[in-house]
Amino acid sequence: MRTMPNDTLILTFPDFSQTATIVGDPNFPIDGWGGNDTVTATILNADVFVTLIGEDTVMQGNSHGGNDTLTANVDYPFSGATIMGDAETMLGNAAGGSDTLTADAGGNFRSNISIYGDAGGDMSGNTQGGNDTLTGVTGGRAFENVFSGDAGGSMSDNAHGGNDTLNVFEYAYESTATLSGDAIGAMTGNTIGGNDDLTLGISSGMAIGGGTLAGDSLTSLTDNAQGGNDTLTFVTNGGEPPPAVYGSQLIGDAMNMSGSARGGNDILNGGEFTDHLYGDARTYAPSTPGSITGGTDTLNGGAGNDQLWGGPNNDVFVFTAGSGNDVINDFNQGNIAVGSTAGELDVINLHDYGFADWATLSGLISDDSSGNAVIQLTANDTITLSGVHAASLEATDFIV
Repeated sequence: MRTMPNDTLILTFPDFSQTATIVGDPNFPIDGWGGNDTVTATILNADVFVTLIGEDTVMQGNSHGGNDTLTANVDYPFSGATIMGDAETMLGNAAGGSDTLTADAGGNFRSNISIYGDAGGDMSGNTQGGNDTLTGVTGGRAFENVFSGDAGGSMSDNAHGGNDTLNVFEYAYESTATLSGDAIGAMTGNTIGGNDDLTLGISSGMAIGGGTLAGDSLTSLTDNAQGGNDTLTFVTNGGEPPPAVYGSQLIGDAMNMSGSARGGNDILNGGEFTDHLYGDARTYAPSTPGSITGGTDTLNGGAGNDQLWGGPNNDVFVFTAGSGNDVINDFNQGNIAVGSTAGELDVINLHDYGFADWATLSGLISDDSSGNAVIQLTANDTITLSGVHAASLEATDFIV
């Protein structure tokens, strides 16, 4: 196996209207081992778009990516950068390195950034993603910021995602971001997602912001694809909430699950706004009744008036003081979405409220005019259980 050299490149783009693609290991051999490269690109003018690739455009055979450090500083409006930790396309038995990837638009107007931990496009065959660290700071009025721990396209066959860490911060007026632990496109075949940690932060000084986080795919898990055990978090960084926020949606596995897909055991943490949390997926299309398996997920909407769906399997809903007026849309009903008649054992964790016992809590539960159970936690905090009557609830449904 040929080992490529460890390169260091420091590049500056001072002129107007440039497009450049920089690869760390050009002419990468089929069975090569990438060098541990360091590439830093700084954009100093408008209409400049730079792509950084850790190894080469294609990795195949038994090739292995190096552990690269790639940084793009977008220091001027109306420009952008894309970073791919290893290649545009990975196939065969190619494996990505464990890369450190950073793109900083610094709040510059209309400057979009994208980072893909391994491949900017598709991963197929027996490819393996590395354990990558992605860090992004978005620009203002920038709505095309995309981040994926492994693939910017789809994952198919036996592709396997790495265990990645994604930290993205929305810095300036009007910005959104999209984060996925493994793939932007579909995960099909026998693909397996990594155990990823995704965090989207928003500056309290912003007027509008928010985004979407998906633990595995922003599109779908189908066939026998399996999601990883992911942690998704949406946070506000200091001060008062901005006057208008898009809010966020946190999806434990994928937008859609179909076939015989399996969800991971995910942890979802909402922020201060009106968030939508889905333990597994937003929609389901099982190949046969009950063929989709959901994970055992933990959902905490945080403050704000949130909408929660645990999905199939046994989930935990956590509420802390100041949680707002929240709705659980499928308490002990998640299996219905995948055509399963199996019972569920969802649990609502209210330990932070300090109720003495079930007798105390039960006195705070009653049906609203539509017959939905409402738990009056405090004067300002409630939980509505859609489709559930107060009389059907028991002590075993709660942690107090």
